Amino acid sequence: MHRIEAYVRLALIFIGVITVLYLPVLFYLKKRGKSVLRQLGVLGLGCSLFLIVFATILFVPITVFPAQYVLNLRPFAWVGTVDTLSQFIVEKVPNVLLFVPLGFFLPIVFGGLRKFYRTVCVCFAVTFCVEFFQYFIGRSSDIDDIIMNLLGAVTGYLLFRLLHGIWKETKWWKSLIGCR
Repeated sequence: MHRIEAYVRLALIFIGVITVLYLPVLFYLKKRGKSVLRQLGVLGLGCSLFLIVFATILFVPITVFPAQYVLNLRPFAWVGTVDTLSQFIVEKVPNVLLFVPLGFFLPIVFGGLRKFYRTVCVCFAVTFCVEFFQYFIGRSSDIDDIIMNLLGAVTGYLLFRLLHGIWKETKWWKSLIGCR
């Protein structure tokens, strides 16, 4: 549980710092006629991308020439091992949760990504790049991480579609997704 708690604490600290730092920009752009909700959508996407990079690459020290390279291409090899539930909660759930905001904010910010397959392709590219980079900096690369990250992104996208279906005619939702 320590890893999840650390992610939550870092996320809350990061959101607080970004909020304070972004307030002057928010007020400036609001004076120039830019939608506050639209800015918050872009800010949410930026925060989710930063958290992905921070949690997957920068959270642990980077080793330029690692002693070993760890690559797991066997899906769900952890199932049936010692303490499977604990491993699922500590290692897999954070991977899902980390990508939910990305799957949610991508179609909000980029109208061209409102199709399911486009959002999934972008999220796959992001998670593949993260796992590819991790392999070369002394971290493990795991197919399960890609699967869990995509599950999180799909969950975020489905949440977007659900909310879009409910609120698509409201003025504030149109302002958020950039429709006039």
